Parts: sequence; C-alpha cells; structure tokens
Amino acid sequence: MKLRVFTPVQTFLETEISKIDFEALDGFFTLLPKHVDFASAMPPNILHFKTLDGQTKYMACNRGIVVKKGDEVSLSVHKAVLSDSLQSLSRTIEVEFKQDDEERKEVNTVMARLEAGLSRGFMKLKGDGADGSL
Repeated sequence: MKLRVFTPVQTFLETEISKIDFEALDGFFTLLPKHVDFASAMPPNILHFKTLDGQTKYMACNRGIVVKKGDEVSLSVHKAVLSDSLQSLSRTIEVEFKQDDEERKEVNTVMARLEAGLSRGFMKLKGDGADGSL
C-alpha cells in the first residue's frame, strides 16, 4: 500500500507500507492491503505503520481524516511529527497539539466577538438610517 500524509502546507510523507494501525473517532483500526475501502475522522493520536522492509515507524497526528481507497491510504492532518521515540510523540500530543487546540479556541472566541460587534454596528446603522437621521 502507499501511505500519503498531507498537511495544510505540504505533502509530509509518501512511502510504501504493509500495514497501518491508528485510532479513529469510531475505534482502533489496522488497515492491510486487501482491507475494504474506508474513511474516518481521527483525534490526535500516535499511529504506527510497517514499511515494506519490516521497520515500524511512529507518527503523531493532530486530528484529521484518513481515507483508504484501493491500495492507497491518505491522511489529511493539521500537523504531523515522525519519531522513533514513542515517549517524545506522547509529549508532542500532550504539549504541542493541546496548545494548538487552545490557541484555536482563543482565535474562535475573538472571531465570534468581532462578528457580534460587527453585527451590532450594522444593526445600529440600519436603525439610524431607517428614521432618516444620520
């Protein structure tokens, strides 16, 4: 099978594999070459895959989508990190990925406030213009 990992800015990884294990929102899965086509969302997790020469590789992913179609497995993730150390990948998920999620939540909160303020401003303009006074 061919594994392709995409982030918003690049093709992070492209390699031949014999199997991949990961957690999806609906359970834990192992995909093998003859596995039925599959699609699911992934939470932040550490997945591992076996290369054709039998090496096991580990990768931390910050939520995304996994799609298996034919002999290709594609992951579209926000962020990915490869490492030989499971401990460092666990730390990456606990620290970096959670920090990214907190920053995203803060940005969403600020954006919601801006949208609400903009809406109120438009409502005031609409109200002021409706009675003919400016």
